[in-house]
Amino acid sequence: MKNVSGSHSKWMAALLLVLAGSSLFWIGCGKKGPPRPPRRPLPPAVKDLEYSVHNDIVKLNWTVPGKAESRNAAPPATVKVFRSRMSAEDASCENCPIRFAVSGDIPINKQRSEKFKPIRMSYTELVETGYHYAYKVAIFDENGIGGKDSNIVRFDH
Repeated sequence: MKNVSGSHSKWMAALLLVLAGSSLFWIGCGKKGPPRPPRRPLPPAVKDLEYSVHNDIVKLNWTVPGKAESRNAAPPATVKVFRSRMSAEDASCENCPIRFAVSGDIPINKQRSEKFKPIRMSYTELVETGYHYAYKVAIFDENGIGGKDSNIVRFDH
């Protein structure tokens, strides 16, 4: 006589093993990593940064674009000016990264920014002789979210 209960328990054990193994595939799906906040529309980017130097003063000029990349974008609240000042020796390194630091933080008039019309802005500061300078600007919204960097302007003084 065959042992029916013994073969039945082997089948059940095999079935449980297959089910447990296949459940590992369902658990392992998805991206690994820390949670990220939902994407927010970025403030518009400045595309026309230009400069002029007179004596020891640099004047930067740019336009804050009137239209945001998305209708849900918050109006621009501030423009940060970033500056890099390098000695002639440091500026000669072609593959070295440019290290920028915040040089100015200019608030944007809220009534003007909510109309989404282009706003012309400028910034001036003293520069020292014998250095290579690079500047860029970025627009930030009221939540501190920054848009893409502007074009970079460079000059030797």
